[in-house]
Amino acid sequence: MGGSMPFQAVASQRLFQQIAEQIVGLIRSGELPPGTRLPAERDLAAKLGVSRPVVREAMIALEISGFVEVRTGTGSYVANGSSGTQALGDSGPSAFELLKARRIIEGEIAELAAETAGSEDIARLDDAIAWYEREYLNDADSFEADRAFHVGIAQATGNSVLIRTVELLWGDMRGRIFERLGELTKNAAKLRTNLRDHAAIRDAIAAGDGLEARRAMQAHIANVELAFLAEAADDGLKALTKAGQRKKTTR
Repeated sequence: MGGSMPFQAVASQRLFQQIAEQIVGLIRSGELPPGTRLPAERDLAAKLGVSRPVVREAMIALEISGFVEVRTGTGSYVANGSSGTQALGDSGPSAFELLKARRIIEGEIAELAAETAGSEDIARLDDAIAWYEREYLNDADSFEADRAFHVGIAQATGNSVLIRTVELLWGDMRGRIFERLGELTKNAAKLRTNLRDHAAIRDAIAAGDGLEARRAMQAHIANVELAFLAEAADDGLKALTKAGQRKKTTR
C-alpha cells in the first residue's frame, strides 16, 4: 500500500493513544484489512509527523489490544482477529514520558541523597544492589530489587514527599507499555549495565558527591531509554542482523 495509505499527520504534542486510535479507525473502515503489513516505524513516524518512540508505543498498545501482531524481524501486521467492535484498551502511561520524568526527578533526588545519606542508607543501597545481582545471576525478575534501590535513594533524603513520589513513579512502571518494552529488551547486557550504573550511583552518594550522583542517575535512566529505542530499530536492520547471525552459525 506504500505511500497511498491514508494516514494523517498529528501535532507533535499528541500522545501515542491518538496514533493508535487513528490506526484502529483505518482497520475498522477496511482501509487496513487483516494481514496488512504496516510501514516500518521510521516511515510511519514520518507519515504521522511524530517521533519513533511515540510510534513504537502506539504499536505496542495495538498489540496489547489485539489489533496488531508484531513479528520480530519482519514488522507489524493487522491481526486476523481484529474486529470492528473491539476497543483499544488502556495501556498505561507512556514509557518514554515516564523515563523523562524519572531522569529529572530522580536525578535531583540522588543529588540530595548524597548530602543526607548515612551509613544505614548506604547499607540499604548495598543490599538492593546485591539483591539485584542475585536476580540477574538467576535470570529472575529483578523489578522489585531495582525498585528497592531507587526507593532507597529517596529514603536517604528523609523527605516523605520525595519517597512517595518515587514510589508513584515506580508504580506506573508496572503499566502495560513499560512492561512490554521491558520484555522486548530484556537481555544480559542491559542487566549488566544496570548493575554498573547502580554501583556508580551508590558510590557517588557514599562519597557525598551530589553533582556526580545526579549525573550518574541521569546517565542510568538515559541508558534505559537507549535500550528501549534500540528495540525500535528498522525492521530491515533486524532482518539483516538475524541473517548475519545465521550465516555465522552455518560456517
